[in-house]
Amino acid sequence: MQDIAKDIVKIKYFRTLPYLNQERTQKFVGIVLTLLAVMFFGFFAVNPTISTILKLKKEVADSQFAYNQLGEKIKNLSELRSQYANLQNDLPIIIDAIPIEPNIHLLFAQIQAIASQSNVRIKNLQNFEVEVIKNNKALGKQYYTYSFAISGNGSFENISSFISSITGMQRIVSIDLFTIVNQSRQLLGFNIQGTAFFKE
Repeated sequence: MQDIAKDIVKIKYFRTLPYLNQERTQKFVGIVLTLLAVMFFGFFAVNPTISTILKLKKEVADSQFAYNQLGEKIKNLSELRSQYANLQNDLPIIIDAIPIEPNIHLLFAQIQAIASQSNVRIKNLQNFEVEVIKNNKALGKQYYTYSFAISGNGSFENISSFISSITGMQRIVSIDLFTIVNQSRQLLGFNIQGTAFFKE
């Protein structure tokens, strides 16, 4: 049966292609056709695999980049957390110096306590207009202010102690105007206009 197939091939194909009669040529053509078939089918079989490998390599590189970035962020957050922990004790002092809100009532309570300690009588304690934060955001202001006025009376030493205590408060206030009026031999009247600061 095999001999018949070989005979058919020799009779039919070798007549049309006489140079294929040689065994060496047949082997060479067989190898070339085999290589062409392998390359043809290999291209279609290997091409998706190669494209998948390249895609996965890119994904691995992107994932490595994201991993490195996350590692850097974690490191920075850890440093910030330790710095925040170090500053935690100082934050109340800073917030008391320039509070986040106007806290007018708290400032007036502190002024009244200082007046009581200094033996000064306050007749009038008044606040004026507070800056509106919304309108000033566009200006890029770092802090906001409001004005206040104090009037009262006491001895010169007590008024001096009162002024020193106000300027030495933990909260930052500035005294813009200070006047003393003689009311009697031992009693002096005073008027103070000042500015208090707060930060949004």
